[in-house]
Amino acid sequence: MRAVLHTGGKKPWAEALGERPWALLPVAGRPLVSYWLELCVDLGISEVRIILGQDAEYIELFCGNGEKWGLDISYSFILPEDEPQSYLARDPVRWNDGLLYIDAALFPRRREDFTREALQALLKGCCLRHQGAVAFFISQDVSQINSFIQKEPRTETTACADGGLIPDAGLDLTVIDDIAHYYRLNMDLVRGEMSRYLPSGYASSDGASIGYNVITPSSVTLTPPLAIGNDCRIGALSSIGPGAVISDHVIIDRQCELSDCLVLSDTYIGRNLEIKGKIVAGNRIIDPEDGTFLDVEDPWLVAHTRSQNGFRDFTRAVCSWLLSLLLVILQAIPFLFFYSIIRLFGRGRFARRSCRGIGGKKITVLHFVASRPGSSFLIIIFCGTSLDRFPQLLNVLTGKLWLCGQVPHEISADGTEAPGHYFPAVFSYSDAFPEIDRQMDALYYAHTRSVFSDLRILRHALIHRLLDVESAAEAGTL
Repeated sequence: MRAVLHTGGKKPWAEALGERPWALLPVAGRPLVSYWLELCVDLGISEVRIILGQDAEYIELFCGNGEKWGLDISYSFILPEDEPQSYLARDPVRWNDGLLYIDAALFPRRREDFTREALQALLKGCCLRHQGAVAFFISQDVSQINSFIQKEPRTETTACADGGLIPDAGLDLTVIDDIAHYYRLNMDLVRGEMSRYLPSGYASSDGASIGYNVITPSSVTLTPPLAIGNDCRIGALSSIGPGAVISDHVIIDRQCELSDCLVLSDTYIGRNLEIKGKIVAGNRIIDPEDGTFLDVEDPWLVAHTRSQNGFRDFTRAVCSWLLSLLLVILQAIPFLFFYSIIRLFGRGRFARRSCRGIGGKKITVLHFVASRPGSSFLIIIFCGTSLDRFPQLLNVLTGKLWLCGQVPHEISADGTEAPGHYFPAVFSYSDAFPEIDRQMDALYYAHTRSVFSDLRILRHALIHRLLDVESAAEAGTL
């Protein structure tokens, strides 16, 4: 028996949820297509053909060759003007052993009486039509399969009772029609049905479903029911739930309150935000009742944590080096002049500090230390114009630091290695916002780094240091 899953075509309701293909939109924290693949596994289907359309690379990246499901997945393409069902007619004999066909944003919703054994009832033949088109078909009967491929009226005799309800199989084939339906489905699942869908590697207790590699400090309050996907970071003093559905690769900053909301994958939520009854997709906040949305421009409120690629990092590296070279040229003479005077009057000096540079390698950087607290005119000028960072700019030119990124990690006594996604730099957002959570800042930068974000950091840092260096000098924090 074989399966054909169609992931191409547009779903107008899904366009407001961002650029993610509709087949990868999360349902209870996991991509919709993953539920189709699990249905194939439960039915004993091993050979799956996925029909691709727009954004095909994302579907392939997620599904791969099917190894993690124990499936053999292959791919085909059809033109936008072609009917998906016409693909089956190219080689009708191939499907004689049995066929499962899905062509809709369909969720195989498990009822309380669902069992994998009961799914065998589907093999007798089932066809679900939605808005005049076939959304779901399955059968092992050759005559039914041929009638379906040839679009004969006989297919109607295998229609599901009560829309998508299949009592014998314990399934309700739910086709998602709009954003409101999509939101309600997620809320219904997290509030009572999550335990029916938990795959291997997930944990669930007391109505809480939490994936792997989820970091939550002890001060975080988790109030079930809730669902959290994989690779998420939640800041201190945050409150999650009840009714919160958080997808994969989500960063939630400190002191946030999330309830009755759906957060889509690759989203950053800024500090002190309260979100209730909304869908958050990157920098877009959506009202699920009427589908209206607001795009937030400030990346420190909500933002999209884009996946990175080699070309973007290469461009960032080149621009970082060129900007550093420009700063070195501009600062060389002022640095020599002011530092000579500072040393002459004993106002400060550079001390060596060991830290981890690019790639986690141990390096030594020069850190300026004022001789004594106080608002000395020389210190204000020297640090306010960022001349104290001049030696570190030379580390950028030699490939040991980035110009903009994260605060470098000091070498610890226990020899702890640098974390993954590590971008030690001369300037970071903590130069402009000293009260920022450095760990969250580092994680945020790792997911949003770009030439634009580097320029933003450099502008904020230089202006902030110029304006606030006097207060820093008086506090003795230079």
